[in-house]
Amino acid sequence: MISALYALIAIGFTMIFGVGGVLNLAHGALFMVGAYAFLVVNAGLREIPAIGAATPWVAFVVGVIAAAAASYLLYLGVVRYIEEDVIATFLVTLLAALVLQWAITGVFSANPRSLAAIVGGSINLGQVGIPTRVRYMEILGFVISWIAIALLWFYVTRTDSGRSILATSMSEKGAKLTGVDLPSVKAKTWLIGGALAGIAGVFLGNLQETSPVMWLDPLALAFIIVVIGGVGSIKGSIVAAYLIGYLETLTVIALGFQYRGIFALLLVMIVILVRPEGLYGREFVE
Repeated sequence: MISALYALIAIGFTMIFGVGGVLNLAHGALFMVGAYAFLVVNAGLREIPAIGAATPWVAFVVGVIAAAAASYLLYLGVVRYIEEDVIATFLVTLLAALVLQWAITGVFSANPRSLAAIVGGSINLGQVGIPTRVRYMEILGFVISWIAIALLWFYVTRTDSGRSILATSMSEKGAKLTGVDLPSVKAKTWLIGGALAGIAGVFLGNLQETSPVMWLDPLALAFIIVVIGGVGSIKGSIVAAYLIGYLETLTVIALGFQYRGIFALLLVMIVILVRPEGLYGREFVE
């Protein structure tokens, strides 16, 4: 279940890098936008009787839209003017994440918050040697993550607009020669990446915690998964997300929570040494 959310984290990051060559260090901050938008809207609508039980769902949709809009505006407002300069985009996106962290800290304080569950309750799957009580919120996150991945896969492989994204990630020059509108494709990629980050942000904020520093772990995860799966590969991101998710879970069970990320980092080192382009990535050839 956590791997499905990890896949959403990495897919948006790898799409933006694969299409535009931009290391978007603000990608993790988009999770904060989704989570805190959910927090604010859910609290604001809770007092309106007419909305009632639909309040968390409305807040979820607003959280996803807010993260998508933030990503889109970041690209249109700043990144598209400097995207050819790798160092400038690296620094500007990092600065954007830090500014957002400071702003959220000023408004909400640095204390972690708990998000309301979209669906409450849990189910006991039976005792098999380890705790097996699963929250319905975890199941919902798994289902919605895979619905989002399936829709993205259909869009990229079965529609002309989606195939233009795929073509641009393969060869920007080739895509331009076939009439692809590159600025439009890049803007769509940032919009999609932000929406996926918003979905993951709401669920991770509920299953773990929501705080002004919650963007750091997702950003590190995105790097790790993309390195293992391969830059620009949606399939690679999914496979790598499941490898990391299971590896972390087994490590926590066997060794404890403090060792959660060690074997994931060792796996990254091995992949870099043995297959630098990742499991499903392509070597870059000038």
